[in-house]
Amino acid sequence: TEHPERPPPCIMASELSGMENFAVGATAGTIEVTILQPMLYCKNATQQGLPLTLNPFVLYRGLTVSVINMASLTALQFPLSSFSAGIITGGAKRKLTDAEEIAAGFCGGVLSGFLCAPMELVLIQQQRFGGSLLGTPFRLIKDVGAFSLFRGLIPSCGREGIFTAGYLGLGPAFGKALREQANLDPVQSKMAGALGAGVICATLSHPLDTMKTCMQGDVEQKTFKGFGATFSKLLSEGGPTRFFSGWAWRTGRMILAVGIMTECKERLGPLLFPHKYKTVE
Repeated sequence: TEHPERPPPCIMASELSGMENFAVGATAGTIEVTILQPMLYCKNATQQGLPLTLNPFVLYRGLTVSVINMASLTALQFPLSSFSAGIITGGAKRKLTDAEEIAAGFCGGVLSGFLCAPMELVLIQQQRFGGSLLGTPFRLIKDVGAFSLFRGLIPSCGREGIFTAGYLGLGPAFGKALREQANLDPVQSKMAGALGAGVICATLSHPLDTMKTCMQGDVEQKTFKGFGATFSKLLSEGGPTRFFSGWAWRTGRMILAVGIMTECKERLGPLLFPHKYKTVE
């Protein structure tokens, strides 16, 4: 019997267009970011050694720029990775190997770091000190200079490269292996691959994420200065484990995000574009 809260099952009658797919993905991402924004606050606060709070007005600081960041990265990382794939193949129209998929994802992620670095800096500054979406960058430019908006660029690009290589390259490779060797169905293997790759890549990229967060929370460079100095400072504070502060918040959020995004995309497609679906009796 059907679960009473679930809508009737639908199958896609025709393929969604690129813009329709983007609309579904962006809407699902906005829902995911809104639900899990408190976990992002807790991750950033833990990395900077700041106290946690249950005050929703603090937990949801920077929500708007967080949603913009998600939508922008979703829109950019796929085409940037495709552009990188074209360079890798020399323009030849052929299927990439698993290693080439991972390399293309890494390059696309690195390039997207130039966009996400200033947006995440504004988010972290809002979380720490309050302020508006526009007022925060203007304050930073006035007090520290325009280049301050790109503080943490190197770890941002590195983190995005590693993580994007995971979900665009390693995730599908994992899914394929699970489908072929563990006899999982396509949906199960895709989700398991995304989760496995996500946890691995979130772990590998987390030291860079911690460095980025600390650098962007301290724009005046009172405690954390350049990339090398920040590495040394964190190492002296707590050894190698200091770089994994907030890891549980980040990986937990990532695991929940996969589930939320999957469920939202399943429901949003028929809701937003019913003409592309038909109900299964």
